[in-house]
Amino acid sequence: MTIIYLHGFQSDGGGSKYENLKSHFKNTKILSPDLPANPKEVQAQINTLLNALKERGEEVILMGTSLGGFYSLFFSAVHQLKAVIINPSIEPYETLERGVGEHQTFKKGRPYYFKQEYLEDLRQMKSAFEKLNHANLYFFLSTDDELLDHSAVAAEFVDAAHLSWWDNSGHRFTRFEELLPEVERILI
Repeated sequence: MTIIYLHGFQSDGGGSKYENLKSHFKNTKILSPDLPANPKEVQAQINTLLNALKERGEEVILMGTSLGGFYSLFFSAVHQLKAVIINPSIEPYETLERGVGEHQTFKKGRPYYFKQEYLEDLRQMKSAFEKLNHANLYFFLSTDDELLDHSAVAAEFVDAAHLSWWDNSGHRFTRFEELLPEVERILI
């Protein structure tokens, strides 16, 4: 089995959540690629990875936070995979308008230029959500997320396989390590 962790906006793969996953799921392959700012490049990169894993017959579970949660939902719909979604940005084409511009990623300092046109790319990706199998979706939401309101997520995905609220975890989901035994219990 392989878990693919998809990070959020202006972040990097291989961060603390990746390290927590490797530490907890010792007998599972954990992948956490650096994602580009361009959603079309993310699609190409992750579709190539997923197709290669599918060819080898590997079971894949997606996991993502914030924008990575949106991407996890997208790839879950396209490839019909299970996905663990943490504090997702369900409408990043609206919430990331403030992110348009030149940045560097937080951990590695990679150039991260988020263009206005990417908002429309993200809007178009949302149409894939019509193909989502809600039985494949496992949501973990913070009650105290300072960036995103998740009440719409709870309403839209009321029939998800799992949806739980966590206190004192914020947008970054600082209680991530505590979440992993529950993820293991319900998915593996």
